[in-house]
Amino acid sequence: METTGGVCLRIPATLESLALVQDFVGSRGARLGLGAELAARLELVVEELVVNIGSYAYPQGGGDMEVDCLLTPDAASFCLILRDWGVAFDPLGREAPDLDAGLDEREPGGLGIFLVRELADECTYRRHGDMNEFRACFALAKDGRR
Repeated sequence: METTGGVCLRIPATLESLALVQDFVGSRGARLGLGAELAARLELVVEELVVNIGSYAYPQGGGDMEVDCLLTPDAASFCLILRDWGVAFDPLGREAPDLDAGLDEREPGGLGIFLVRELADECTYRRHGDMNEFRACFALAKDGRR
């Protein structure tokens, strides 16, 4: 698989892995010279996705997640890819939360993936056999910044 650094991180799918994932993704973004605004958006997306995987992918515990970063072939986007082998779940299949509803009228959940979709330029989900794969891609300006 083509990655920015030729390295893919595979670690336990736990909340405690968040700092490792943030360091991994941050170092790849820094190597590419991502701008501060894009790096900040990327950090929020990483946090939301890792917390979701760590909290829900393996109800019985004991699973892994894989983190990858790549540039699209035309170098127009930086993509964050997270994979897990837990419960099948397409977060993009949920309806957007009703932000105009009062707190007591809202259905629980959904705000995190809403945030991810707002911060990333493109999000995709695929199920490959027993693996969930979520991609969040961020458009790059010609100089690699946004």
